[in-house]
This record gives sequence, structure tokens and C-alpha cells, in this order.
Amino acid sequence: MKKIFTYAICFFAAMVFFGACSPENYTLGDIDVTSAQLEKGKAFTVEHDASNPNIVYLTSLMDSKYTPLWDHPQGRSQEKKVTLKMPFPGEYTVKFGVETRGGIVYGEPVTFKIDQMYAEFISDETWTLLTGGAGEEKTWYLDLDAEGISRYFKGPMYFYGTGDWWGSINKTAAPLNSDSWSWEPDWKSNSWLMPAGDYGSMTFDLKGGANINVNHAMLGKVQKGTFNIDTEKKTIRMTGASPLHGKPQDGIVVDWGDVRIMSLTENTMQLAVLRDAVLSNDGAAMLTFNFISKAYKQSLTGDAKDNNETP
Repeated sequence: MKKIFTYAICFFAAMVFFGACSPENYTLGDIDVTSAQLEKGKAFTVEHDASNPNIVYLTSLMDSKYTPLWDHPQGRSQEKKVTLKMPFPGEYTVKFGVETRGGIVYGEPVTFKIDQMYAEFISDETWTLLTGGAGEEKTWYLDLDAEGISRYFKGPMYFYGTGDWWGSINKTAAPLNSDSWSWEPDWKSNSWLMPAGDYGSMTFDLKGGANINVNHAMLGKVQKGTFNIDTEKKTIRMTGASPLHGKPQDGIVVDWGDVRIMSLTENTMQLAVLRDAVLSNDGAAMLTFNFISKAYKQSLTGDAKDNNETP
């Protein structure tokens, strides 16, 4: 009887031990898709439009239980099918992934080629306001100078929720999600945002392509890259360059090339990037940098020349 009792205790202890280690306690589960399975032609397709090869369709072939994750020349998307309108010739990269029970998995990047320019895709007013138009260039400055002066905005940077974008700010569409809020600090009362200084310049041009040159005078670096605009979503994908910003923000953004256009006029512009919650220890938010055009700044200062232009 004593042996039976001892065996019963051991059996019960073993059940408790193995029960504690059972898969029911896994919070994410196993990753059931590997990177090798996310191949072009099997997991997704990249196809040119039959009548206009400057239109490219990205289509997920994965089961609907997987959320598709696209990283493409015009930004990031989670739709099953994405339509890209590519105005300039060149070779472009697409990265496809999915969100699984065990986390996010990406496949190897693939490329596609655009052979010729299609001018109609840069006829949208967004391209013109940003760059000055086809064959032109336009220079922008962060709205803060060495004297601590902001000439149009309250300060060089505002904050918005992760759901805010062009539509919600301009009151033409709903936020992207429920995290919609704003804080517009004036610089004089919040100089901790970034120090007063000469932040350099940022020039967009449409000369043989969509190019961006950024002189980060306060960070001590010059960047030359390319960009593409999604005129419907009002986003910019920058490659090889990032918007002008302060040193305090330099280490708290994961992807400086994933940019939302929050507002854009002939003389003013607001570009936002996502503040990473982990890197900042301050929660996710859209860091929104405020810019004024070169022409607008010169009209106020009477300065015909500016030494801050990007070489």
C-alpha cells in the first residue's frame, strides 16, 4: 500500500511537471512558415501591367490566415494585392513576408525592372509641390535656426499618433487606427526637443530620376539617395537618405526611409517617421518634422543666398 501511495505521488508530480511544459503554455506558437518557402512564384507574384509596364502588381499567394507584409519602393503595405505606379526607369527591390503564429518571417528580396519613364505618374500636385516639377529641384529647411527661430510652425517638430496621416490631419479621411492625437510644442518652451542650430538643407529633384540630397549639418554627414511617392497614401520611400532631424531623434527610429507626408504646400511641409517604442522607451508615435521652403525662408530673411545648400 505504501508503494502504491508513493507511485501515485510520483505520477502526480510527473503530470504537473509535463503539464507545465506542454505547448499549451506557448504564447506565440511555432513558426509554421520558413523564409525559404516565401519564394516568388510560390508565395507571391510581381507582375507588370499588360498595357502599361510602369504599373506593377504585387500579389500574395499565401492563405488568408497570414497577414502579408510588403517592403517595396513606395513604402510598406499589408494588403493582399498592392499596385505600384513607377514613373522612372531603374531596378527596384521588393521584400515579401508574412506574420505567423510565431512571429514575422521574410523571404529573400527580389528585383523588378522599369525600362522607361512614364511622365503622367509625376503629374500629381504632390510631386510638383515637393520638387518643383519635372526637371526641377526644390530645397527645404528644418524650421529652426541657430537663433532658435521658427518662422512658420511653433517649433521644428510635432507629435502625432500612429494612426494619423494626411487624411486625418487635413480632415479628409479617418485615421489609420484608433491611436489619433497630436501635440504641437513651441520650441522656446521645449528646447529639449533639439538644440538651436544650422541643420543644413534637404533638396528633392526630378532630374533624370527622383533624387534627394540631404546635408545633415548638425549630424556631420551628407546623404545622396532616391525617393518615390505614393500619391494616394501620401507616403515617401527614401533610399540612401533620411529627412533632416535632430540628434536626440537619431537613435530612436528604426526606418528613416519610411516617411508619411502629413502636410504639403508651396512653402511648408511636414514629414513624419515612426518613433520606435523600444528604442525610445517612450511609446510609439509619429515624429513629425516641420520644414519651410528655400523661397519662403528667403522672402522672410531677404537672403538671396544660403550657404546651407547640399553640394
